Amino acid sequence: MRAICVLLAVLGILFIHGCEQETLPAVPKQMEVLISVNVNDESVTFFDIQTGRKVAEWKLRKRIKGAVLLPDDRTMLLYGNEMDRVYLYDMRTGEEKSEWKTGKGIVGALVSNKGNKVFLADERQKALRVFDLKGKEKAKIEVGNKPLTLLQNKAGTTIYVIDFHNTKAYAVDVDKRRVIRTFSVPKFAFGGLLRDGRQELWIGGHGSGSTVETNIRIYSIKTGALIKLMKAPSMPVSFVETNEGIFALSHGSNILRKWDDSGNLKASVTIGANPFIMIGANERLYIASYDSNEIYVVDQRTMKIIARWKTGKGPFQLLIRKGNDGGKENGLNRG
Repeated sequence: MRAICVLLAVLGILFIHGCEQETLPAVPKQMEVLISVNVNDESVTFFDIQTGRKVAEWKLRKRIKGAVLLPDDRTMLLYGNEMDRVYLYDMRTGEEKSEWKTGKGIVGALVSNKGNKVFLADERQKALRVFDLKGKEKAKIEVGNKPLTLLQNKAGTTIYVIDFHNTKAYAVDVDKRRVIRTFSVPKFAFGGLLRDGRQELWIGGHGSGSTVETNIRIYSIKTGALIKLMKAPSMPVSFVETNEGIFALSHGSNILRKWDDSGNLKASVTIGANPFIMIGANERLYIASYDSNEIYVVDQRTMKIIARWKTGKGPFQLLIRKGNDGGKENGLNRG
């Protein structure tokens, strides 16, 4: 009898241990933090955005491709097209909070500006899927088969979905939950900038076949008409607009360019190794250099490189979590 009790106790301990979820290093809540999602070693690196000090690093062992921050300023949602669910972690404790069983195919995510919805771009269902903050799916809107770029207007009423494969962009009415307009874009279009005040949508891209993309295309968001081409060789894929100007990052040539509000080119600089993404805050640009596993920090006014921070392998997306002590700009989910 005693042996049976001991066996049951051991099995109980093993069961409890098996149910425990891994706890990752907590991220200090006071400071504003730059977050790098690194796809090659499946990690996330957290930096004090003021000093560049690495404050935490998560080794997730999950095939992550990107992340978004939920409006509570502490929950990070991580996704990947080969994962059958998305994972939500509490950054203040490092604990996994929950999972949403979405199925495979999630290639992008965006939190509504109203803070009550999460949009997930699904390449398998060819849809923009709408979830509430508890993970309940509320709607599904058909779009293209590779909806890699999601942009939202300031009012939070329209989402623009740019498809990488099928030469279409979709304007989705958030409240009506349907596509209200489509217009043609080049194949392998990727990255964009929505300028509400000017009624413009800037779209970059990789190009098709052996012809790489060398232009940024500017469209009217009212009509979908192509307004203008701007030279930005090669492969302009990431955009930021601040009070200092409009910035575009061309990852094929490793060039960062800066224009003024009227579209006049003001400066350019070579930067990084195969840089994919950048984000702007605190009068700086933070640029992920994919091949060298670094963040380049650039002064927006002078375009000078002022720091380089080491990330995990393959930095592919950047986010900013605003800390309790506040930040000069709210950078949630940009990038």
